[in-house]
Amino acid sequence: MTLVLLGTDYREVPLEDLDRFSQARENIEAKLISSKSTSGILGAVILSTCNRFEVYLDCDDFSKATKTAIESISDETQLGLDYCGQIFKTVADSTAAQHLFSVTSGLESMVVGEEEIAGQVKRAFTSAQTAGHASTALVQTFQKAAEVAKRVTSETGLGSAGRSTITVALDYLESKHGSHAGKRALLIGTGAHARVVVAALKRSGYEEIAVFSPTGRAQDFAISRGLTSIDQDALLATMGEVDLLVSCSGNAAELLTKSALSSTSQQLMVIDVSLSRDVSPEVAALPNIELVNLEVIKHHAPVEHGDAILAAQNLVGQGVEAFEREKLERNLGPFVAAIRGKIALWIDEEVERITKRDGEAAGAQARAALSASTNQMLHEPIVKAKSLAATGDEDDYRKALLALFGDYSV
Repeated sequence: MTLVLLGTDYREVPLEDLDRFSQARENIEAKLISSKSTSGILGAVILSTCNRFEVYLDCDDFSKATKTAIESISDETQLGLDYCGQIFKTVADSTAAQHLFSVTSGLESMVVGEEEIAGQVKRAFTSAQTAGHASTALVQTFQKAAEVAKRVTSETGLGSAGRSTITVALDYLESKHGSHAGKRALLIGTGAHARVVVAALKRSGYEEIAVFSPTGRAQDFAISRGLTSIDQDALLATMGEVDLLVSCSGNAAELLTKSALSSTSQQLMVIDVSLSRDVSPEVAALPNIELVNLEVIKHHAPVEHGDAILAAQNLVGQGVEAFEREKLERNLGPFVAAIRGKIALWIDEEVERITKRDGEAAGAQARAALSASTNQMLHEPIVKAKSLAATGDEDDYRKALLALFGDYSV
C-alpha cells in the first residue's frame, strides 16, 4: 500500500476554484475508484472544506495514481490540466500521514485550532466509507488521524477554545460595532456548518435567532435548537429587522445580491462563511452594510500561542511514528500467522499419532502440552521480530523466524 496525498488550499488558489473542486468532489471520487484496473487505486477519500481540497489515495503505483487523479480533477472541473498539475502538491506515505494528522488537529487551518475541521475530516471519511471507497489502509489512516487530533485537543487545548471562521468573524464585528449581547440574527442554511454557527451566535449573546433554508429544512432545524423558522415570504421582512445576517447555505449561487439588500434601511452586519459565496461582494458597497466573508476572515484570523502549536506539532510527529510502526507490524502479520499455522499442523500430526497409539485422553493431554510449549517458544522470537519491524528491518524479521522454523513458503 502507498498512501498518496494530492492537495491544495486557500494559500495556493482562489476560493472560487476551491468551490469548483468542492462541487465536483463526488464525481471525482467515483471516477478515481472506477479507474482501479488502470490506475491501481484501491481507495480514495476526498476532504473538501472552505480552506482546502485534498485527495487521499491508497494505491499500488504512485505515478499512475497521481496522473489519474490530476486528470480526473481537470476533467470534472473543466480547469486546465497544467494548472491542476501546478497547484496540487503531491506527497506520499509518512509525509502524507503527517499532513492529514496536522489538518485533522487544526494546525493547517485558516483559523489555527478551529473546532470544525475534525468533524469535517470525519464526515469526508464516513462518506467515502459508506460509498465503499475507503480501503482498509485508508480506514486505519483516518482512524489514527482522529486519535491524534483528540490528543492534541486534550493535551494542548489548541482545539478547545471554540475558534472557527464564524467566531473570528463575530470577534471582528464586535471590535467594530460593540457587543452582540441581546441582538437579533438571521441564519441562512441548515447544513453541518450551521450547527457550529448557531452555537457561536448563542455564545456571543444573540437571544433571537431566525433560520431560513433554501431547501425547505428550516422548521426541523429550528425546533431542535430553540430557533424561529421562516419561509421565503418572510425572508425580506426578517432581513429588515435583524442586526446580523449569517449565510452558510453553500448552494453554489449568490442568494443575496446588492439589489436584494439595497432596501434594508438599518445598520446590518452580514457574515458569509459559505465556500460557494452566498452573498455577492457588491453588497459591501452599500452604506449600511458591513460584509465579512472568507477573504476578510482570512486576513483577521488570530495567531495562536506558539507553545501550544509546538506541543501539537510534537504530538503529530509522535502519532506519525506510531502509525508507521503499526503499519510495519500489520504488513508482517500474515508472515507470523503462517508460521503459527505451520506449527499448528505439526501439533495436529503429533496429536493424531499419539491418539491412535494411546487413546483420546492421551491425545488431549499431548495437545495441551504441545500448545503451551510452542506458545512459550514462539514468544521471544516474535517479540524480537516486532522490534525489528519497528525499525523497518523486515529482512531481519523474516530471517530470525526462518532460522528457527525452516525455509518454506508463506
